[in-house]
Amino acid sequence: MSLIPFGRQLKSLSRLSHVAGVLSRHGYGWLVLNLHLDRFVPFRRRLLRRMPSEEETPGPTTAAQVAHVLEELGPTYVKLGQVLGTRSDLMPPEFIEEFRKLQDRVKPFPTSEARAAVEQELGGPVDRFFDEFDAGPFAAGSVAQAYGARTREGVRVVVKVRRPGIREMVEADMTILRRLAELAERYVPEYRLFRPVLLVEEFAQTVRREMDFVAEASNTQRFAEAFRDAPAIRVPRVLWNLTTAGVLTLERLEGIPIYDREALAVAGADRRRLAAALADCFMRQYFEMGLFHADPHPGNLVVQPPGVIGILDFGQVGRMSDAMRGKLGTALIAALHRDFDIVADVMDDLGALPDEVDLERLKADLSALVDKYAGVPIKRVNLKALFEEISAAARRHRAILPRDFVLLGKSLVTMGGVALDLDPDMSMVEVVRPKVQALVTEKVSPRHVMHQAVTSAYHLVALAEQGPRELRNLARKVLRGRLQIVFRHENLDRFITELDRSSNRMAFAMVVAASILGSAILLQARTGPNVPGTEIPLIGILGFLVAGFLGVWLAVAILRSGRL
Repeated sequence: MSLIPFGRQLKSLSRLSHVAGVLSRHGYGWLVLNLHLDRFVPFRRRLLRRMPSEEETPGPTTAAQVAHVLEELGPTYVKLGQVLGTRSDLMPPEFIEEFRKLQDRVKPFPTSEARAAVEQELGGPVDRFFDEFDAGPFAAGSVAQAYGARTREGVRVVVKVRRPGIREMVEADMTILRRLAELAERYVPEYRLFRPVLLVEEFAQTVRREMDFVAEASNTQRFAEAFRDAPAIRVPRVLWNLTTAGVLTLERLEGIPIYDREALAVAGADRRRLAAALADCFMRQYFEMGLFHADPHPGNLVVQPPGVIGILDFGQVGRMSDAMRGKLGTALIAALHRDFDIVADVMDDLGALPDEVDLERLKADLSALVDKYAGVPIKRVNLKALFEEISAAARRHRAILPRDFVLLGKSLVTMGGVALDLDPDMSMVEVVRPKVQALVTEKVSPRHVMHQAVTSAYHLVALAEQGPRELRNLARKVLRGRLQIVFRHENLDRFITELDRSSNRMAFAMVVAASILGSAILLQARTGPNVPGTEIPLIGILGFLVAGFLGVWLAVAILRSGRL
């Protein structure tokens, strides 16, 4: 695969060189070499430090090491680490734990830059829109940071400001990440199972959505409208006149942090009532709205005693279409009835299973998991442990679940942990069960069956209308000799690259040899001009010097490649 497009964009080329340099400096030269990126490593480092050969086995990779590399590469890669920290189906627990720490390692950008960004986005000086604007942020992330403020009307608000230049940097990095993912799928077979191109596309969609605060404001508004009639739930109000794609202004919800037990007790909060309200709120999100808060950790929840919960920060949300909710319900019910063929079929329909999956072993692992929890009292089922075991099973079988399924599991476990902390006697399984049963019941209801029948009828009619025309076009191409079949051979381009490199070295060596031979003939012929003060031909000496320089250059290249 050609990397020429990088050469057309100097900024992308510079970033790629930086990425390759950081990887090689931290001991990932084997990866740089396998991805054919060694040409982008700075020449000085290539000269002083030999790149490993493809046959060399890379050393052990630690989670902290990878997290440090991502941190050094910049905000886009820090965000990548944070997103991977939510994919317990892909990453081992130690990596999940280390990647989550990246949340606390993001350095804030200067408040002067934040104020300048606010002025540019809102079209005027900060004082024109806010009576007060904090001197420093109370939270900083890889995409934005948040300030406390008060509007001219006296409303206490939170102002979220996007990092200056982050969009341009992310777009440049996305180009590089996408190309690296393509190279990984092509040249590193063990990475192909993780479908890196798909993961990068999902990551790009996620980070672009998070950089657009209009989308986050819209999500916040949707949640506020959905729970407008729920007296126990509060969602911040969006101040649309102070919101743009780069600045988000929300009403500041005052309250007691939900994790502060002493303060809740002093305020007379009803913990059992709060737990029930929280669980009901999120069940509605998972099984009715199709849109759910994906990060309900205690820092995003406040309590207004005695029984009102405020939900903050809708920057990270998950989406569940009707079709996906139906598949989820089908898989859960099938698992409870030990029909693992259906579970495997659902996973395959979602594109979660690799081609070489061992279905019998997968069904055996799922059966063992169900057997383990079948006899456990419902109140004793640990959702976190169950989710971790399901994720471990997915990793063993190289299954890649849809991102929103994983976010749903993470959200459910996080919310369940908060609810159980409020009310240890609550059974989350009992809360989830009726929702799943209602979901499956709705799927087999006459209304849903009729809707599916209408949809299927449309596709059949379309096939009947378009099928003969498409067959006729195909027959025309065959008769006219215009039918083309594209043949793609995996890794053939790698062989061609190596052959091209070898032939270039042979041609280079022949030029060096010819230069030495020609210079020797000139010296023997005593053909002028001569070196001043001697009878040695000048052209012959220059020929030897050039040949020597080219020979050393060739030797360094061969030694650096590790292939003698």
